[in-house]
Amino acid sequence: MAMRYIIRRKNSEDLTDIRREISNLDSLLAKAGDGLRRSVEVSFSPLRSAVYQFSGKKVDALWIWSCPCIEIVAENEEGLFNLLEKFQVEKPSHLLDQ
Repeated sequence: MAMRYIIRRKNSEDLTDIRREISNLDSLLAKAGDGLRRSVEVSFSPLRSAVYQFSGKKVDALWIWSCPCIEIVAENEEGLFNLLEKFQVEKPSHLLDQ
């Protein structure tokens, strides 16, 4: 059974770290606009991936992409913990000491 976890990003408008992971991000997203949403999946192995959730956001008169969250998917708890470490996120307390 796959395990999923949502990572909330603190600065959703800063896509610098995501651009390092996804070199063709701008071409995948195209132009941001009102009500637009995109999901971009990055596979780390056949059983582990991250799905970046993007939405259009208006800043002044321009539309930009923001990424408020990333959904990570892994085959089991160990895989989930490995991905959390990759994204520098602490392990959820409800999964510790079980």
